[in-house]
Amino acid sequence: MAIQMREKTFATVWAVEDKGNYVNGRISTSDKRQDGTKDWSNWSTRFVGKCKDLALTLEENTLIVILGGKVSNTSYTNKDGEKRSFLSAVIFDFEISEMNNTNKSSAPVSNLPQEEENPDSLPF
Repeated sequence: MAIQMREKTFATVWAVEDKGNYVNGRISTSDKRQDGTKDWSNWSTRFVGKCKDLALTLEENTLIVILGGKVSNTSYTNKDGEKRSFLSAVIFDFEISEMNNTNKSSAPVSNLPQEEENPDSLPF
């Protein structure tokens, strides 16, 4: 099951890694709570299609605007034969935000949880 991203979604890029036909990355997004504080989410991300080459130019702490993509729950079997799953974001289209040169806040990457994953076993 996947949820399509169709509205403009802001995300901070923390890492990108060239995998040949796609680029793996880590991003964070936030939602504003009623009390004004932010609730941060950390995502394993795959940049595919026409946005792959642009993703390779991204540096740590770059703000992007996601224009198209999906979030899915990806299942795999680990080396011990145990079934695992993790949430993954696949980005089809994005642009670099004009707000990169202005004041922005971001969650410290050291405080973001790392998920167990096997990205090479993904079907895309």
